[in-house]
Amino acid sequence: MNNVTLLNKVKELDFKTLTSREESIRVMTQIAIIRKAFGVRDYESDAPAENYEREIVLTDDQIKEEFNGYMQFKETFEKYGDIGNAKYYESRLHYFIEAVEFFKPELASELKETLAKRKDM
Repeated sequence: MNNVTLLNKVKELDFKTLTSREESIRVMTQIAIIRKAFGVRDYESDAPAENYEREIVLTDDQIKEEFNGYMQFKETFEKYGDIGNAKYYESRLHYFIEAVEFFKPELASELKETLAKRKDM
């Protein structure tokens, strides 16, 4: 992915005005996976972005593992009747997929399918 495009997205999320709890959850979830997937450091948001192709440092399996962690939390909270936390993780799952769509649409489609299958169970 082009580093300038990536850092523009990171800066957009970093400096977004948060007007609600849901917006905070969205931004927090998206910035976390995008930064982690590309190894973006905090100081990079402060400097002008260099123009080059930046490689993803996480494998698809590592991204799926992160996603499955959120899924397990959601399912655990559902199992014990903690609807508030289950909804929180449901939101995080959707926002996680949105973030992955930004840099790897084919993987995002796979994650959507996984989420849909788990809901049907």
